[in-house]
Amino acid sequence: MEMRPNYHISPEHGFLNDPNGLAQFQGKYHVFYQWLPDVVPQGSKIWRHCVSEDLIHWEDMGCGLKPEEWYEKNGCYSGSGITEEDTYYLFYTGNVRDSEGGRETYQCLAVSSDGVTFHKEGPVVYLPEGYTPHFRDPKVWKKNGRWWMVVGAQTKELKGNVALFVSDDLKKWQWKGNMLDSSMDWGYMCECPDLADMGEEQFLIVSRQKEDGCRGMVFAGTMDYEQGRFHIDGNAGILLDEGFDFYAPQTFTDESGRRLLMGWLGAGEIEYQMSQPTVEEGWLHMLTIPRELYVKNGRLCQKPADELKNLRKEEESIYGNGSIVIDRHSKCMEISAEGLENQTVTFDFGKVLKFLYEKETGTLHLFRKKWNGEGYDEKEIHLNKLEDFRIYLDQSAAEIFLNQGEKVLTMKAYFTEDTLIHIHSELQIKVKTWLLEEK
Repeated sequence: MEMRPNYHISPEHGFLNDPNGLAQFQGKYHVFYQWLPDVVPQGSKIWRHCVSEDLIHWEDMGCGLKPEEWYEKNGCYSGSGITEEDTYYLFYTGNVRDSEGGRETYQCLAVSSDGVTFHKEGPVVYLPEGYTPHFRDPKVWKKNGRWWMVVGAQTKELKGNVALFVSDDLKKWQWKGNMLDSSMDWGYMCECPDLADMGEEQFLIVSRQKEDGCRGMVFAGTMDYEQGRFHIDGNAGILLDEGFDFYAPQTFTDESGRRLLMGWLGAGEIEYQMSQPTVEEGWLHMLTIPRELYVKNGRLCQKPADELKNLRKEEESIYGNGSIVIDRHSKCMEISAEGLENQTVTFDFGKVLKFLYEKETGTLHLFRKKWNGEGYDEKEIHLNKLEDFRIYLDQSAAEIFLNQGEKVLTMKAYFTEDTLIHIHSELQIKVKTWLLEEK
């Protein structure tokens, strides 16, 4: 059974997690990811480097950053990229452990003039007072003529927060304090913080660690650069993705001005991760497709980057109602359906990925076949209405965009040889399918 994806970034071998250093530099898109050469979840993390001219065909450039210096000897942990004129800057966390298990953390800089070779300049931010060494994942951006950095943090009170810094030269950084209201529940650690500036509106993205799980959250609000605080509209964040397997997202702005996002299509408890069938093939996890962010009714929405349309071939369309059965004999395809309003709709792909939308309750019931046992993993998601969906399937992964990306559901799904699509609707709907380019 073929499980390796065709158009998602995945490791040839080893363990992949967070996307890092995302940027467009000298016309090319650059994506790094956390990597270990063996399929083990913990170790001295390396930044693996991929480059693309079109966001869909990626060239593996090998190791971008390896833990070779004293300030990173136990791993080059997550961070971000920024480009300025003819220089590409990478900011990352250097992880240092001692024989007793103690931890040191350094926020480090590496620079490149060609996007291939990066020169390490060492630590630029040391751990401020008031935090534990769980202090990592620097994200840098430019605003009002100055450079800003957020770092995911755990305070000495063992509470999550985000530390804010400012700089005029990307080398010397001044600590501005905690960016988030400490009276709110930020769990015990805020990982991979990111500020998506969408013009008039700003959104804080944070991967929040709490006792009941680790989730990628988004909060609408306003960034006060004078005070160094992010003021949240209300106090309720929402899940950036409501699927089973999504974490550690990162955004960047490309040369056309789009705000693009990629996330880790993985996560979950270690035992659950290591039970996946690709472990036997010597690799595990992938990154999501690139997604463009946009704002609708004050909400941050996601849609597949337009470049994904270039993967399409052999389009088929169906108009109908009742039971619709489609077989494209592929597990690498795009499916869209429109005209779903005011009805109950069911979808089933290969008896592995299923959902049911109930119009009476506004509830979407999501089912994903377990790979390590009988039955299905299940979720319930509330929708005011279901208008349309768009699904990207890629051998062992699914990304579902509901209502033009108001909600997104990302998950592993280990499809068997059954590729029949069953859709049932009460009213006439329009369904399109495309086979997608394979390697």
